Amino acid sequence: MGKILGLDIGSKRVGVAVSDELAFLAHPLKTITWKGYKRFVEEIQNLISEQSVTKIVVGVPYTLEGNVSKKTEEVLRLIKKLRKNVSIPIIEVDESLSTKRAHDVLHRVGKKPSKKRQTIDQIAAVFILQDYLDSIR
Repeated sequence: MGKILGLDIGSKRVGVAVSDELAFLAHPLKTITWKGYKRFVEEIQNLISEQSVTKIVVGVPYTLEGNVSKKTEEVLRLIKKLRKNVSIPIIEVDESLSTKRAHDVLHRVGKKPSKKRQTIDQIAAVFILQDYLDSIR
């Protein structure tokens, strides 16, 4: 099947997770600090090459009611541009509450989420990717 990359796109950072070769488990990989679209694409292209990624899953932040917000539109525009710059499939998934779930996990283990923003982004990406992996089994 090959590795799958999971992305949690925020306005300042992008949390990145990657699956194992069998696309069974998601693992945190890194956090990309937003430094413009060109730099973002370069980072993603490098990760595709380095990790031998065959597909990308991107969390789309719909509202709790399933509606489109300004942030939803921004992420969808970014996905559209990204599709023009990578040759592998990009899957859009609803990422509702992934960041809240990440905050909850850190809180349960006694960490302060406000001091672990990069960790939260990676955990949110893991939730996005793992939910997708579970859905395709």
